[in-house]
Amino acid sequence: MNKITNILLLLVTIPIMGICIFVGRDLPIETLKTTGSQLPFQNVIFWSAASLVFLIIARRSVKRWTGMQLIGLTDKYIWNQEVSLERKKRVLLYNFLEALALLCISFGLYKTCPSGWQIALAYGIAVFDTLIFTVFAWYKKGWRIGFTKKALILSDREIKAVYFLGLRKIYIHQETLHFDFIKDLQLNIPFGAVQDKKDFIQTLWNTLDQEKVYAEESVKEYLNEK
Repeated sequence: MNKITNILLLLVTIPIMGICIFVGRDLPIETLKTTGSQLPFQNVIFWSAASLVFLIIARRSVKRWTGMQLIGLTDKYIWNQEVSLERKKRVLLYNFLEALALLCISFGLYKTCPSGWQIALAYGIAVFDTLIFTVFAWYKKGWRIGFTKKALILSDREIKAVYFLGLRKIYIHQETLHFDFIKDLQLNIPFGAVQDKKDFIQTLWNTLDQEKVYAEESVKEYLNEK
């Protein structure tokens, strides 16, 4: 989800930067026979671009906060733990890098085109939201992984859900826990996010329908541990 959002944000940012450069530097626009500063409907364009950026950011923000709220209901889960310290550090680093990149975009757009302050503000809101979410989740132990009888949920930088309906095989490969379903559907979660791997695998296996789900040797190693 987070990767898709970042790609979408990048695709939107590129033309926005182009518009801000043309308007801010008053460059000629040959196809319209005008210059950037004389571009018609500038205010509409800026507000529309800012609204689009805000909607993308808001969608991700709602999913992040909702995911943290859902995974925080620990009594609803069979197994629920905070993600590993290594995973927390990685999420922390990525979130701060993301906030820094958004801050640079916000500042750069405003310096280039002050009249498009709405767009810079939208990116600024994204920076604020990312930092608040990161600090809150770190101190409230909000980045967690857990599962019920029906699904496994990982909520940290993004939210991942793996439903067990139709599951046929589980295995571990290169620090990733893979789930193979009917009709060749494959899902996975980072196994490095799990703090107590032995307890996680053993409890997960006892939760699954063992007559329908096959566990490869990489999983059985944890099941055979005493």
